[in-house]
Amino acid sequence: MNYFKLWLTAYLNPRKFADELANKPAPRWGFIAALQRGLMDSLFTYLPVYLLGRIPPTPSNLSFIPTENYYGALIIIAPLVLIFEWLISSSIMHVILKLSSKRSDFDQILNISGFLALSIGTVLILWDAFWLTFGGLNQYALGISHLIINIWAIIISTIALKRILEVPVWLGIVLNIIGIIVTFPLAIMFMRSPL
Repeated sequence: MNYFKLWLTAYLNPRKFADELANKPAPRWGFIAALQRGLMDSLFTYLPVYLLGRIPPTPSNLSFIPTENYYGALIIIAPLVLIFEWLISSSIMHVILKLSSKRSDFDQILNISGFLALSIGTVLILWDAFWLTFGGLNQYALGISHLIINIWAIIISTIALKRILEVPVWLGIVLNIIGIIVTFPLAIMFMRSPL
């Protein structure tokens, strides 16, 4: 199964996705997927809002980047932050599995989380574009909706962790929730809502 088909399979058949992903080059495919997600955020979320002259609703936390130019900076910063979030959440999952004497393969975890970042990230980009175009949500409602959409990511990831690494379902859910929580500080510090 090629890269594009694997990406689509994550939406349509998470079990088949997990089985196919287990045989793909790890962590290379996960890195490519995570990088693609970051570049898509830059090109399809932050570039349009920057070109429209919008200003983020939350001020810049970086004193050297003025708030009015922050969306422009996010065109470059977003992929770096998302790659770092991918690495840190995968690392935490790996460490927790090792400390709990469960089977772990860091390369496979990177592949799983990279493809999930791409799969769910694509949905989030389309979701954001819809609300940016038609209005109706503020940054807080958008953030809450992202968390609700992330439930889908938790389900797909838990299936993949179970099928590839034999992680118990309950632990897969806990790992995913912890993975989301540890990335919050980075997201709050650097990322901004397009609304």
